[in-house]
Amino acid sequence: MLSSVHQELGDRPSDQSLRRQAELGRQLAAAEGYRVVASDDANLGRLDHIRYERHADHPDEIVVRLRGLRPRRRCVLPFSAVESVIPRERTVILRLSPNSRLRST
Repeated sequence: MLSSVHQELGDRPSDQSLRRQAELGRQLAAAEGYRVVASDDANLGRLDHIRYERHADHPDEIVVRLRGLRPRRRCVLPFSAVESVIPRERTVILRLSPNSRLRST
């Protein structure tokens, strides 16, 4: 009986996940120029832009301008690498494993 109540209310985990993706996509659409950090707070650079190719509710990729001596270096990451967006801090947090290598373009 409890599961039928959850289904009627649309609280299935997959619905929540889709809503979270859509909300994250909406936040990213307004986040150009935000600081991009890894989950360990390492500063990676700034959000340059996002790319929509297959999905309408969230971007497929984000493009980060890497910090450092060469300001034109950019890195393309999948949407799945985004952990959260904090608008009041103008920050995008990525979930990257310690062994992840950022591939620049």
